[in-house]
Amino acid sequence: MINKRENIPLLKGVNQFDLIADYFEGQIDLKAFRAHFKQYPVLSANPLVFEPEAGAYLYIEKFGGLVFWNCSQEFIATLLEEIETFGGMGERVGAVRDTLTVFVGTESDRVDFSEVWIQDLNLDKLKIISLALAQSVALDYFEGSVKRAMARFSPVMKGLSQHGKLILKRLETLKTIGYAMEIRATVLDNLTLFDAPPETWESETLAHLDSDLFDHFDIEERHSAIQQKLTYLSDAAARVMDVLTTRKSHQLEWIVIVLIALEVIFFLWK
Repeated sequence: MINKRENIPLLKGVNQFDLIADYFEGQIDLKAFRAHFKQYPVLSANPLVFEPEAGAYLYIEKFGGLVFWNCSQEFIATLLEEIETFGGMGERVGAVRDTLTVFVGTESDRVDFSEVWIQDLNLDKLKIISLALAQSVALDYFEGSVKRAMARFSPVMKGLSQHGKLILKRLETLKTIGYAMEIRATVLDNLTLFDAPPETWESETLAHLDSDLFDHFDIEERHSAIQQKLTYLSDAAARVMDVLTTRKSHQLEWIVIVLIALEVIFFLWK
């Protein structure tokens, strides 16, 4: 296994890495993944880093992110096909694939609009760059999920705003609340995994690189926006449940009144 501080050997003439990031729903069992794909040399166990081809690397995060470093299209297609039979992870979300270019051999580390420039490539830097890209592609998925939950909840809140009542049937309203809360639970369960990489605690250079990547992908702003929307969904669901409970109480009250009235009428008639 290559030491974290030791530079990863580059192929002759290679100073550019093309990165591709995919996201898979649900969390990945890294031990099971490693055991299933044991034919690939392992550089790191957690997060999992393989070297499937000379000068190419595969980074796997437990929250569902996979990052390919200079992997051939043939290898990527083969791996994605084999993952379908693996069974230790969810389905790939094809709509959220992201890319990044990393150049090695510059005078200083810096992050530009769509490129990353670093002096050398070691395992620590590979992890930090991969984590940022994996987090970004995961946030793409979470943003889409929350957006769908918001869109589904919109008619419920619109009915309350415009008509002062729930325009959907009780069952449909409960299904909508359930869907929104399911999305909220899934997103919150995964967002807790977005911690700073431990490598940054030991190196100021790595901490600066991680911070630049964090800003480049707007991780904090996107994370905060998702949290605010989840809070809205939670509050809105609570309000709608209050309305449903009140409506149910009123219905029960009317049922009791009608039953009493029928009993009085029956008594007078008799």
